Amino acid sequence: MQDHVIAAVHSGKRNAIALFDGKRVIAPNRCGGVHIVARGHGGEWTIEEPANVSNVFLGHDRLQGAADLLAEGRAFELVDRVSSTDPRLYSIMRIIRDEVAAPGPHGVMFLEHALDLLCIVLLRGHSTLAYPFAQQHHGLAPWQVKRVTAYMRDRLGDEITLQELANVVSQSRFHFCTAFRTATGIAPYEYLTRLRMRTACTLLRTTPISIGDVGLAVGYNSLSAFSTAFRRYAGSSPRAYRNATQ
Repeated sequence: MQDHVIAAVHSGKRNAIALFDGKRVIAPNRCGGVHIVARGHGGEWTIEEPANVSNVFLGHDRLQGAADLLAEGRAFELVDRVSSTDPRLYSIMRIIRDEVAAPGPHGVMFLEHALDLLCIVLLRGHSTLAYPFAQQHHGLAPWQVKRVTAYMRDRLGDEITLQELANVVSQSRFHFCTAFRTATGIAPYEYLTRLRMRTACTLLRTTPISIGDVGLAVGYNSLSAFSTAFRRYAGSSPRAYRNATQ
């Protein structure tokens, strides 16, 4: 997933089962619980009985905007949760669900503020920003950084999950994110995006292949997604960049 997924359980029975970092996690799937699946995580989920659940698909840019205010732009990652018992988080998810089901006056503005509050609660209690700096792990060794970045370069056109990258150096996803950021100064996904954009720039300058095929070559399945990411990186559309550099 390219988005973070936040799921609130409004009614349910028995258990939710997830596989995180090779570990099986089981928790009661009951009303008031919240599941969090961070972007890029390839995991397995099972709910033993049907449940009433509402979901928020939260873009990372939205969450990063809140982090810029709270933590002066420090890199971070969300922490996966199974049936987290966080009353504040659940209350906000329920407010969002109820507003979507029965919109009131100025509903869009209401939801915008609710989503901002959701981001703040996630960052304060369910991200690496919630952990004291002294508890963070040491950075990756130079050889580990070289191995991970080589893995990225060899698979720019593929979907790459954080767990895949962590497996390259035999670490858990959570520890890997912190160690990579400590060693390089940026989060793994940001590093991967920069690699993709640099490669895209080279292809646009030096080859005649179509812009859509350039996007596919660096891991974007749609032209719109590639164009948005490229414009954010280079400050212009792929076509404008090609025209200006040829």
